[in-house]
Order: sequence, then structure tokens, then C-alpha cells
Amino acid sequence: MPRTTLYIGGLQAAADDASVRGLVGDFGAISEIRLATRDNGECRGFAYVTFESDLDAAKARVALDGRTVSGQLLRVAVAT
Repeated sequence: MPRTTLYIGGLQAAADDASVRGLVGDFGAISEIRLATRDNGECRGFAYVTFESDLDAAKARVALDGRTVSGQLLRVAVAT
């Protein structure tokens, strides 16, 4: 995966594309959000977000990794 794609873990079960976009959208242009979901549509707790630039992805990773959102500790890393 390119360095523009981040793994974001620690999302709530109710997370959806819009809430993930709201979380990361201020860091730059996003080309894709892939939310991992269960058969019932509930979030499995993580997503992959691809930014248009690696600089924007790096800004988001630094700002969000270890941050608590809605009582959940986020883990953010460059996707492998």
C-alpha cells in the first residue's frame, strides 16, 4: 500500500464513512475510505483512509495516533 494510506483502529461500532471523513477530513484531500464492516453493516473497529498526498497522511497520523475519540483510543499507522 502507498504511504498515503493509513490504518485507523479503535473506531466505534457505529462508525460510518461520514464519521471517519469528519475525523480526518481537515488534514487534506481524501481519495478513498474503506471501512471494515461486519455482515450486519456494523463497523469492525477499523478503516483504511487514503489521502491524495503523503504529507497530509503524515499530518493525520501524527495528530490522531493515541488520541481518544468518544472514549475510544485511536491507533493510526501507515498501512502495510
